Amino acid sequence: LAALVLLVAAGLRVLYWQDLVTVPFFHHLVGDAASYDAWARRIAAGDWWGDRVFYQAPAYPYFLAVVYRLTEPHPWWAHVAQLALGSTTSVLIFVATRLLFDRWAALVAGGIAALLPAALYVDGIIQKTSLALFLTAALLAAVAAFSRRPGAARAGLAGVVLGLLALTRENALALLALIPPWMVLAGGPRRLDQRLGAALAFTLATFALLALVALRNWSVDGTFAPTTSQAGTNFYIGNHAGATGSYVPLLAGRGSAEFEAADATRLAERALGRPLTPGEVSRYWFGEAFTFVREQPAHWLALLVWKALLVVNAFEIPDTEDVYVYADASPPLRALLQVLHFGVILPLAVLGFGLARREPGARLLALLAVGMAASTVLFYVVARYRLPLVVFLLPLAGVGAVRAVEAVRAGDGRRLLGPGVAALLAAGIANLPLLDTSSHRMISYLNLGAIALDAGDLEGAERALARARALGENVDLEVHLGVLRLRQQRLDEAAGHARRVIRIAPRDPRGLELMARVRLREGDPAEAARLRAEAARLDRARGGAIIDRERPGGHPPPAPGPGAGAPGDRAP
Repeated sequence: LAALVLLVAAGLRVLYWQDLVTVPFFHHLVGDAASYDAWARRIAAGDWWGDRVFYQAPAYPYFLAVVYRLTEPHPWWAHVAQLALGSTTSVLIFVATRLLFDRWAALVAGGIAALLPAALYVDGIIQKTSLALFLTAALLAAVAAFSRRPGAARAGLAGVVLGLLALTRENALALLALIPPWMVLAGGPRRLDQRLGAALAFTLATFALLALVALRNWSVDGTFAPTTSQAGTNFYIGNHAGATGSYVPLLAGRGSAEFEAADATRLAERALGRPLTPGEVSRYWFGEAFTFVREQPAHWLALLVWKALLVVNAFEIPDTEDVYVYADASPPLRALLQVLHFGVILPLAVLGFGLARREPGARLLALLAVGMAASTVLFYVVARYRLPLVVFLLPLAGVGAVRAVEAVRAGDGRRLLGPGVAALLAAGIANLPLLDTSSHRMISYLNLGAIALDAGDLEGAERALARARALGENVDLEVHLGVLRLRQQRLDEAAGHARRVIRIAPRDPRGLELMARVRLREGDPAEAARLRAEAARLDRARGGAIIDRERPGGHPPPAPGPGAGAPGDRAP
C-alpha cells in the first residue's frame, strides 16, 4: 500500500511537470524564490558560513545548495528534488497514519496526500514549503513511532527533525511546548523517569541544532538568534493597527525579502535615532506590536479571530506565486483543486476526530494541529505558511472516511450524528467567502506581467496585464501598465497611467517618477527634473531613497517591477 501511494504521488508529479514548464514563474524566479536561489548558489560556491545574521530561515537554502553541489546550480534540479520530496512526504503520512490507526486509514490519508493539489503546487515552485511539508511529515512519523515504542533514541530523532523544521518554518517551535509534555503524560506504559528522559532527549536534540545556529549568528554579528532575526518584523506585520491578517509590507510596494530586511532596519533606526543590530531591529518591531496589543486589545482580539478564520478557510491566499494561476495552465491541478481543498479536508478531519476521539492517536493529532494553527494565527496567514497544518489533519481525515464507512455498513447512524454535525459546521466555516479572490488573482497576473516585462516579452506582458485589469485595479497595476506603454512608445497612454497613480496614491513617488520618464521621452528635461525632485522628496518622506535603485513590489503579494529594457524604461 505504501508503494501504491508512492507510485500515485510520483506519477502525478511527473504528469504535472509537463504543465509546470509552461508557467512563466517556472523560468523566471521572483521574490523569495530569487532570494533563495541566489543564497543557495553562494553556499554551493563555498560560502557555507556567511557573514550576516540569518534573516530568512536557513534550512531551505542549504538544502538547495546541497542539490546544486550534487548536480549543477540550476533551479531545474531543485524542482526535480522537490518532486521527489513531495512523493516521499505522501509515504511518510501513510506511515504515520498506519502507526497511529490502521492500514486503510493510512491508505486514504496517504492517497489524499499524494493527490493534494496545494502540495503538488508547492513541490513545483522554488519555495521552502515543499521542504517544510516533508519535515512536518517526518516529525509526525517519528512521534508516531515513539508512541508505538517509546524510547530516548526515538525521542531524540524526533527532536532533531523538529529542529530542522524550526529552521525551515520558525513557528514550528510552538510544538516544543506541546510534544515533551505529551511524551511525559501519554508516552506509553513505561516508568515516569523513562518518560521524563525521553522528553529531555527530545528537547535537548532540538536545542542542539538551534544552539549551532545561535552560535553561528553570534559569531558573525554578536546577535543572539537561534533561528532568524525576522521574528519581530513578522510579528509586527501580523499585529498592528493596519494589519489585514495576511502579508502587508512595511512600505507599500516593497514586499520582497530583500526590501523587507532593509526597510525593517532603516525604519527602526530612524525611529530610535541610532544604528541597530539585527537583534535590536527585531526587538523594536516586537515592541511596536506589543504596544498595539496593549493599547487596542479589542482590535487585536478581533484580528486574532479573523486570522483564525483565514487559517481554516478553503481559499489558498497567494504570496508572490499563486496556485490558481498555475491551475490555469494545468488541467490536473485545476480538477484536483475543485475536490481536494482545505474546505474538504478540515471537515473530514473533524469527522475523524469525532469518531476516534478516545484513541491516543486522534488526541495527539488534534494537539499538534491546534498548536500549528495557533502559531500561524499569532503571526499572519498565507497559503504556504498554513499548509504544513494539513499534515496533522490528513491522518484524521483518513480515519474519518474509513470509520464513517464502517458505521454506515454497520447501520450505526447514532455514532455518526455528533461527529457529522461537527463536520458540517466545520465545512460551513471553512467555505465562508471571506476574501475577494479576484483581487488576489489579479495580483498574480500582475506578477506574470512583471516577469514578462523583465524578459522583454511585451506581448506576454500585454496578455498578463490585460487579465489582471479584467480582475481588478490597484496602483501597482497602473505603474506596470505605464512602463509597458513607455516601452511601446505609447507616451500619451503612459502619461495617463502616471496621472492615475498620482490621483489614487498621491504620496506614492512612483507616479511622479513615471511621469518624469514620459516627459523626458517627450523632450522636456526641465519638467522631468522637477518631477523627479518631487518624487525623491516623497520617497524620502516614506523612508526611502529607493527610486531608480530598487524595484517595487506588488501588494498583496509582492510583485517585482520590470528591470529590463531600454534605459529609463525600468519601473519606478
